Amino acid sequence: MLKRPLVLGVLIVAAVAATAGFFLIGKKGTPAQQPKVRLAVLIVFDQLRGDYLGKWDKLFVEGGFRRLMKEGAWFTNCHYPYAATITGPGHASLVTGTSPSRHGIIANEWYDREKADLVPAVLSEQHRPIPAPAHSAKALHGAAPLRRRQPSLGDALLDASKGKSRVVSLSLKDRSAILLAALRAICCWFSTSAGAFVSSSYYTDALPRWVTDFNRGARADSFFDHDWDRLLPKLDYARHSGPDNVAAEGIGYDQGQTFPHPTNGGLKKPGQDYYQAMLNTPYGNQMLLELAKIAIDAEKLGQGQATDFLCLSFSSNDLIGHCWGPDSQEVLDITLRSDRVVKELLDHLDDRVGAENYVIAISADHGICPIPEVAKAAGKKAGRVSPQLLTTDAIAFLSKRFAAGKMGLPWLEEAINGQIYLNRRFIRELGLDTGAVGRTLAEWLGSQPGVLAAFSSADLAGEANSGLREQVRQSFDPERSGDVVVVLQPYHLLSPPISPRLAAYRTTHGSPHPYDTHVPLLIYGGGIRPGVHDERIAPQAVVPVISRALSITPPAGCDTALPHGLFP
Repeated sequence: MLKRPLVLGVLIVAAVAATAGFFLIGKKGTPAQQPKVRLAVLIVFDQLRGDYLGKWDKLFVEGGFRRLMKEGAWFTNCHYPYAATITGPGHASLVTGTSPSRHGIIANEWYDREKADLVPAVLSEQHRPIPAPAHSAKALHGAAPLRRRQPSLGDALLDASKGKSRVVSLSLKDRSAILLAALRAICCWFSTSAGAFVSSSYYTDALPRWVTDFNRGARADSFFDHDWDRLLPKLDYARHSGPDNVAAEGIGYDQGQTFPHPTNGGLKKPGQDYYQAMLNTPYGNQMLLELAKIAIDAEKLGQGQATDFLCLSFSSNDLIGHCWGPDSQEVLDITLRSDRVVKELLDHLDDRVGAENYVIAISADHGICPIPEVAKAAGKKAGRVSPQLLTTDAIAFLSKRFAAGKMGLPWLEEAINGQIYLNRRFIRELGLDTGAVGRTLAEWLGSQPGVLAAFSSADLAGEANSGLREQVRQSFDPERSGDVVVVLQPYHLLSPPISPRLAAYRTTHGSPHPYDTHVPLLIYGGGIRPGVHDERIAPQAVVPVISRALSITPPAGCDTALPHGLFP
């Protein structure tokens, strides 16, 4: 049963009059007009870097990415305008039309000073998982979009259609599905502990029948012991990406560094390690595609009395990229398979909705840094910066600078995501000014090896209009962000040296550098004029473009302008 939850701390779009783009009911109850666009679709390929489409376009099939690149609007110079290029901020930005400084999702998790603890972006202590875990000895928390401070594109659509539209959001990650979705939606994600798709009591009391049936069919288990090998055995993968046997690459979940990769997670039957391994292959995306097609059919998306909205976030690209890196044959293979996912989905939409009746946008939430060891071997200045710089070393510096070298003082509350949260109470007790301490620490950190710059909260007050400080400012929330934000040099990661403990995590993202900010943007249908666009654009442009295609008012927090020349 779909809920209409109360929204806490989230702006609601003001109701607007229904436009000619929506299905209207005549005086005698007969249809007066069909929607111009019957279905909007937003697809996110998590960590699909912006250069991949141009680099590998000759390897794509007709009808997938290439169809949208030729018949839609392709923005080749699309970059996030902020520094926190992470999954949570990216998904929230794509549907709110603004940046983390306004929508409040500054990271996947951050330090909450009130709770004195880390809080995941979508964790909700007042909600519970749906369905309830069968073998849990304790009550588990659910998830909800309560920390997202701005309404989404789906919320604006529901407002304009007076609640007649249907919104479905599906992903392998909870934060991806939730942050894309409207406040009232069918919203499901995959749980590795349950081995099934789940939801939260924020959205519903029970899963839709089609999700329950999909789970009962044990599709997630069907990939067990099916090794992942190259999609195109005759293709020279090394020529298009790099060698297969690279010492710096990860091994995933007992999956090895080279093809073929086992999917059993080292288990003899399906279990949590297997599900993690399975998601770390293209099988995770394939499973989500199958569920998405079922959702289109079961919910009759694009066939109702108002325009519907389908959000899909494919997460396996991200897991694979973290493990084997962007220069790997594994990333090439998942990208080629993503192309086939797009083709299969477009074919299904053509058949069920009609090619002229939907608008679709494809983008990513962030890019990815090359594995530092691989970048260094290629001649780049690259490396790993010890996380101790932001903890032990920072504490030692503050003690030397402000406390005559006294050790063991509690200068910090937390350091995470390149941000340092100072212990403000302790600093006040010393008779010091937190702002001054933050500026002093930022100045010292900015001079350390591997660091490009460091900013105190005072540095980030007010707009900078351009440059690195403005990128960091657009990721900064005074309530949720740290007192000091550190930006590393290009091709540097805040990470300990490679070890077995990092088996599934060899590189990451989250910087303002182009390899992290550059993502694809393809928009097709809805009256949009086809063409290749080289001008700089932000992915948040998805919101005003789709809003225009649907003839609705963008969500209230959207501050991204509609690009010129897209509509006749």
